Amino acid sequence: MAMAMAMRRAAALGARHILAASSTSSSGVLLRRHMSVDAGAAMEKVRAAGLLRTQGLIGGKWVDAYDGKTIEVQNPATGETLANVSCMGSKETSDAIASAHSTFYSWSKLTANERSKALRKWHDLIISHKEELALLMTLEQGKPMKEALVEVTYGASFIEYFAEEAKRIYGDIIPPTLSDRRLLVLKQPVGVVGAVTPWNFPLAMITRKVGPALACGCTVVVKPSEFTPLTALAAADLALQAGIPAGAINVVMGNAPEIGDALLQSTQVRKITFTGSTAVGKKLMAGSANTVKKVFMKNLQVRLSRLFRV
Repeated sequence: MAMAMAMRRAAALGARHILAASSTSSSGVLLRRHMSVDAGAAMEKVRAAGLLRTQGLIGGKWVDAYDGKTIEVQNPATGETLANVSCMGSKETSDAIASAHSTFYSWSKLTANERSKALRKWHDLIISHKEELALLMTLEQGKPMKEALVEVTYGASFIEYFAEEAKRIYGDIIPPTLSDRRLLVLKQPVGVVGAVTPWNFPLAMITRKVGPALACGCTVVVKPSEFTPLTALAAADLALQAGIPAGAINVVMGNAPEIGDALLQSTQVRKITFTGSTAVGKKLMAGSANTVKKVFMKNLQVRLSRLFRV
């Protein structure tokens, strides 16, 4: 089981050489070398901090999958099961979208300064729980503790940056061609954003998508990798503690095709932001065409960051 998990993760990165030296079923020896924490003690520390969440987040409530299904989250170094999290699909995603859509109107009407304060508090909470988040990341993702600590700081920096940028969202005045006219450009949030994130940077890839979206007044439905949902859920929990309102950030994980289709087919989702493979990116672009969504992708060095409609 551990070797199968390791092979799936290696294939996801196209890094088959990582496991080339291990042709037996001896449980990911090369990956185990990189673990730098005691798993049992680390999980207890995460639990004590109240950051071990296994349910999805919809409308500010922690909910199980409607059919009761779960998926295992494994330690990639040992193959041990860390937790069983809700395996969600299209129904749960539709409810998360509806929650984000209903919250969009109140969140977007707040002043930039009010949104900035909430984001700043979220940043501060992430930093104050830096060790617990790094431990959780190491356990479910496999990177060394030192690198995990760096990612937490790096991920928090996106929220800090966009907390300040929220107060610098300026419009434009355009010289008119008619003497009795004035041309103004006002930037407005696009609406609900669907964020699909990879397993290799389970915190930073979320904060760099969710941070700017919330700063602009958008609301978000996050679909983290099924390999690393625990870090995403912990980050979302801290967002709620920071005062970001219920429904502004939602997290669904599990059945990736169903979740993806629900995000693409919804007319309430106005933007998709995705980091991952080109193959999946192509599907998301094609699926977004029917409802004319804005699309931001990070694959093949293609980058775009527009969260406003003019």
